[in-house]
Amino acid sequence: MDSLVNKMEQIRNAEISEAISTAAQIIGAIEEFTVEMWLDYYDVFDLAVEKWSKPHKRTLLHDYIEAVYLEGQNYTLDKHFPGPVIKELKNILNAYNVDYSSVVEDEHIEIYEDGCGNDEAEEYAGALQTFFIDNVLNRFIDDIFTVLYSDKNFLFEFNKQCADIIATLKKDDYPELLKEDGVFKRISNKPVWLQNGVRLRDKERCSVCGDNLGRILTNSTKVNYDHIIPLQKNGNNDPTNWQLTCETCNKSKGDRNAEFKNVFSAFWEMDE
Repeated sequence: MDSLVNKMEQIRNAEISEAISTAAQIIGAIEEFTVEMWLDYYDVFDLAVEKWSKPHKRTLLHDYIEAVYLEGQNYTLDKHFPGPVIKELKNILNAYNVDYSSVVEDEHIEIYEDGCGNDEAEEYAGALQTFFIDNVLNRFIDDIFTVLYSDKNFLFEFNKQCADIIATLKKDDYPELLKEDGVFKRISNKPVWLQNGVRLRDKERCSVCGDNLGRILTNSTKVNYDHIIPLQKNGNNDPTNWQLTCETCNKSKGDRNAEFKNVFSAFWEMDE
C-alpha cells in the first residue's frame, strides 16, 4: 500500500460539474470526430506514436480532449455566436475562482437572444478565451481527463480507435519502437506515478474478476499492471490503456484477449 501513501497530495478542488458536462460531450464526439480524423486534421501523428510508445503524464487523451473542446468553442465563435462562449468561460473561470477582471468588458457589448453579438462582444469573447487558455485550460483539461479515466468503456473505445491506426504501422518505419509490424515494444519499467494512478482508479480490484487486490500485504494475491487492449492486438503503452488485474486473470487473459470491467460498487445496499 506504500504506493498510495501520498495520494492525498493529489487531491484538489476540481470544478466537477463543468468537467463532467464537458466529459459527456467528449464521449458523444468520439464516434463522429474519431482519433484518426483528429490525427489527420491536426497533423499530430508523430505525437501520437511517441505517446503510444511509452507512458506520459500528459496522455494522448489529454491532447484529444483539448482539441475537441477548443474545436467546438472556435466553431461557435467562427459562426459569430460569442454569447454562449462568454457565458461558458465565465462559468468555468468563476468556478475555479480565477480573477479575469483584467479582460476588460466593454460597456458597449451587446448579446442578443440567439447568442449572436456585436463586434465588441466578439472581441471580448476572443480576449476571454485567450485568457482562459493561458491561465486555466490545462487544469480544466486534466479535470475532464480525470472524469474520463474512470470510464473503462470510453477508454476501450478510444484505444480501439488507436489500435486500428497502430495496426498499419511498419517496423521498418519505427524500428526502435515496434517489436513487429503493428506491435509496440513492452516497456521495461512502469513509472510509479502510473502504478499509483491505475491502482487508485481501479480501487485495488482486479479489472476482470473484481477480486480485492488490497490484500497484497498477505502475499496471497499478486498485482499485475495489464494492457486493456494487448500490445499483440495493436494496443499501446499510453496510461489510458492500463488496468489492474490479479495473477490468475492476467495469465488467463493472455496477450491476445481484451477484457475489462468498470470497477463499481454501491456505497450501500438498498432495502428490498
